Amino acid sequence: MTIKIRRLGGDDASVFVEHRELLDDPHAILLVAVDDEEEVGFVLAYDLPRRHGNLRQLFVYEVDVLASHRRRGIGRLLLEQLAELGIREAFVLTEPDNEAANRLYERVGGTRSDVAMWDFEFGEERKS
Repeated sequence: MTIKIRRLGGDDASVFVEHRELLDDPHAILLVAVDDEEEVGFVLAYDLPRRHGNLRQLFVYEVDVLASHRRRGIGRLLLEQLAELGIREAFVLTEPDNEAANRLYERVGGTRSDVAMWDFEFGEERKS
């Protein structure tokens, strides 16, 4: 297995991209893992500008690898490639019981923290 990681942009086609506007967003980073010309995994992250501290922070929004290619280090490769972008600080959110995701984030050197997350709904469908 020879995995290559490439960044998608512009007019790239991908089985992982349902919304083309992701490829046009300058803050969206979409990397795909390719095994013999088949896309087998991806990571979607956002480069977030900040006012304080490091001027940029990376928000890892989603990581996924096809079931047929899991537990081969592809998720780790994708996250390590994000580190090559030169952004010094990153974070990701996941459920406490998502064992696979928590194992992955620990393996790439993440530090688990306990934070409160708040959800908001805006607009007419907003709950009271």
